[in-house]
Amino acid sequence: MDDVNDVAQASIAVKGGAVLDITDFLHALGIALRERREELQLTQEAVSLRTGVPQRRIWELEAGAGNPTARTLLRLVAGLELPCSELIARAERLTGRETGVSHRS
Repeated sequence: MDDVNDVAQASIAVKGGAVLDITDFLHALGIALRERREELQLTQEAVSLRTGVPQRRIWELEAGAGNPTARTLLRLVAGLELPCSELIARAERLTGRETGVSHRS
């Protein structure tokens, strides 16, 4: 794909494995968020107070029912004292994939 903005060939990334199945990944991300919250022995309410992210939104994300914005994700990882890269790595491990990056030319 010469033009990175050419969405007509986007399905190649999904078939080739460069992009995780979004539903599976969001579910795994929710599990990773919940596990980290539980490691810190925090309630969803406590995370909400730490981050400013509404408790209902935290519940949705942990249930895999939401797709967080970058701002929300960064607020959550700050409150959970975890680098964003580590949270994503945990989610990738839960999906059975170590990385979501393909180095094909």
